[in-house]
Amino acid sequence: MGLHSILVVFQALASVALAALNASAPALSIPSAQVWDGDDGQWSTFQIQVGTPPQTVRVLPGTSASAGTALWVVIPVGCTSVNPTLENCEGERGELFQSNLSTTWSTQNLVNNPDGAIYSLNTVEEAGLGLSGNGSYGYDTVTFGLPGSDLPTLHDQLVVGIWTDDFFLGSLGLSPYTLNLSSFNGPQESLMGALVNQSLLPSNSWAYTAGAVYQDPPIFGSLTFGGYDTTRYNPNGLTVSFANDEFRDLLVSLKSIIYDTAGSAPLLGQEINIAINSMVSEIWLPTEVCDAFQQAFNLTFNEQGQLYFVSEEAHRSLIAQNPEFTFSLGQAGGINNGSVDIVLPYAAFDLNLTAPIVGNDTRYFPIKRSENSTTYTLGRTFLQEAYVIADYDRKNFTVAQALFPPASISQNIEKIVAPGLQESGSKSSSGLSGGAIAGIVVGVVVGVLIILAGLFLWWRRSRKARSSKPNNELGGQQVVPGRHEMEPQSKFHELDGPEIPAAELEADVPPRDQK
Repeated sequence: MGLHSILVVFQALASVALAALNASAPALSIPSAQVWDGDDGQWSTFQIQVGTPPQTVRVLPGTSASAGTALWVVIPVGCTSVNPTLENCEGERGELFQSNLSTTWSTQNLVNNPDGAIYSLNTVEEAGLGLSGNGSYGYDTVTFGLPGSDLPTLHDQLVVGIWTDDFFLGSLGLSPYTLNLSSFNGPQESLMGALVNQSLLPSNSWAYTAGAVYQDPPIFGSLTFGGYDTTRYNPNGLTVSFANDEFRDLLVSLKSIIYDTAGSAPLLGQEINIAINSMVSEIWLPTEVCDAFQQAFNLTFNEQGQLYFVSEEAHRSLIAQNPEFTFSLGQAGGINNGSVDIVLPYAAFDLNLTAPIVGNDTRYFPIKRSENSTTYTLGRTFLQEAYVIADYDRKNFTVAQALFPPASISQNIEKIVAPGLQESGSKSSSGLSGGAIAGIVVGVVVGVLIILAGLFLWWRRSRKARSSKPNNELGGQQVVPGRHEMEPQSKFHELDGPEIPAAELEADVPPRDQK
């Protein structure tokens, strides 16, 4: 058997071993921080430890295919320079990460510069919504949850320090895709990619719902890697295929928006394709749909800020009316394979803007006008009442009505195993038991050891045979490998894609600091 054939067999056996180990890995339930954070609403955050010794920060899950490829943490300049007058800025922004206090922070593999570099954030999708910024990129140790939570630790993970108010809180990227940038030392592995590649997850999948502060009692968000919590959603049997657009993969058809007042006309009567993206709070809709909301509920539109304010009179009327809004969803692209209704109460839209967006707390209705169809978006407002299960191995996802179980109900985590080797009791189970999988792994390991021994013997014999040949049979030439020098990199690098500045607000709505 030639070397190439041996390597092919070795690669195949290694793949089988990895799949078997992944199939036996558990799904990971990430506990919420039990805190509500945000400057445009109250959002359930999750705790992550970064660095050595660990620094605990609170972040929001990021479902974006582009911006969700890395962990974003707020760094001190986000307070000292961008928000110097914001009271308790560190706490308001989910606590700060200070790379100079971490002994494991590194930029050596990032660019040919020991100080690292600043890049524009990978906001391919979000830039169309006017959200952008820069980040300080580096590598560090990342641990999920708090100390003692028995959740994984990943070393040398890409961490992005942010300071822009466009993203007021840090982000825990859920995308399994790699991040490519010319100055990086190869594609940068995502957090989920690292978990799967280290056999700490059974599949490239996650499940998330944002939680609801308006429930009685408030219910925090739910986040699961590699599976889902059956107690947090109402199954509906509808599976949606990923869109062809790599940056808007969680694309659905929004068939209609109606509310339950007798004689009311649909707020959206014409089907549109719309992306689910937790990186933003609002629901971005066609202008005429926003106008219909404004007229039906007496909203006040602020032209400069492009925001819909709710006066106290309009709020009292909405409380008395207590409308429920039904969003009917299906497969994008005109394919009719069924639909599901997600119902949001008015309480889900009853949000407040706080500093640094406005000087005084201001009630607003979280819808925004989209300039074109490529920016229609269902943000965290929608995810308060929706539970999303995304399976990147099968390239499909589920959107279901979220449930809010009482504290006495324990979570019930079901894992999703990638296609191929699957464990009994998992989604799409093939009936393989844990013992069978363990046996496969042991067999593969033994096989790999045998192949390695064979490769060593083959190499030793080949070396001996070459050394017995006269020098002139080798052509009498000495080949010196070339040395390739990397060109110096600048301290600032732009990612491809447009960057659209956020709209400035009037005096009663101070603009976000864009420093």
